[in-house]
Amino acid sequence: MDAITFDGSCTPNPGGCMGLGWVVTLQNNSFSILGNDRLEKDTSNNALFAEYLALKKGMLEYVKAKGQGPLTVMGDSQTVINQMRGIYAIVDDDIWNIYSEITNIIREYELDIHFRWVPRVQNKQADHLSKTKQKVRILYPNDREVLIDLQNSPATGKIRKNIAMMNSTPVPTNAMYKRLHTASRDVLSDRSLFELQEMAGKKATNIAAEAFPGKQGRNKRHQAQVLRWMLRGLAMDLAVKKVRFDSMGRKKASNKVPVKTKEKNSPAKKKTHSSGGAKYYLNRRAFAF
Repeated sequence: MDAITFDGSCTPNPGGCMGLGWVVTLQNNSFSILGNDRLEKDTSNNALFAEYLALKKGMLEYVKAKGQGPLTVMGDSQTVINQMRGIYAIVDDDIWNIYSEITNIIREYELDIHFRWVPRVQNKQADHLSKTKQKVRILYPNDREVLIDLQNSPATGKIRKNIAMMNSTPVPTNAMYKRLHTASRDVLSDRSLFELQEMAGKKATNIAAEAFPGKQGRNKRHQAQVLRWMLRGLAMDLAVKKVRFDSMGRKKASNKVPVKTKEKNSPAKKKTHSSGGAKYYLNRRAFAF
């Protein structure tokens, strides 16, 4: 089934800044649509209203992604879930208004929907998004801006096909970024940064410079790569993400410690007993949404 998880917060509660987070997962896609929002302090703000706003945002994201159900909506607020199921009564006018807006979405799109409460430990992704100050922005294919149409780009064959696929995917996967590479040099490979800036124009140049600021050699190379991908037809936002993905991959590869192999006929080292204490290792924790 398709799924939506949502969460909202208000700090302090009431009257504080509201944080909203939602995750939309479509069963026929290999990605989830993540979203979050923050609203400034207001005396009428409260945690319950934030939960409802997050639910509404997730529902709007779902229908925008052309989800048709069946759909399961999960949240860790028993009040919201039970009010949406008709178990708890709604006495607050503001909550009733947003409740009505959500039910209108369900009726308008004739959604087969089921509301289910989950403990907070099963709602970590939406909870993390609701507390993330940086905006997580999802650009749908129709919202994306391309510098040059694929038909007029120098990209051909498989690379053109991969660019077209990424431009039409709301959230390209890491595998898609990895597959996107030039098998050989093309007409853009040997162009200098200045030449690429002249070809791409001021707006594209500014986007590349903001993504990789500075005049160091590495940043200038990254800017040039961003402009090359834009000029090949990759959407502007994806061109920046592609270069970041490649640079992170190279950084991980350079940080790998080479494994020492034992040389043949080498004298065996004598075992020594350390008089020091126990060794301590730092546990690594990976955070991702």
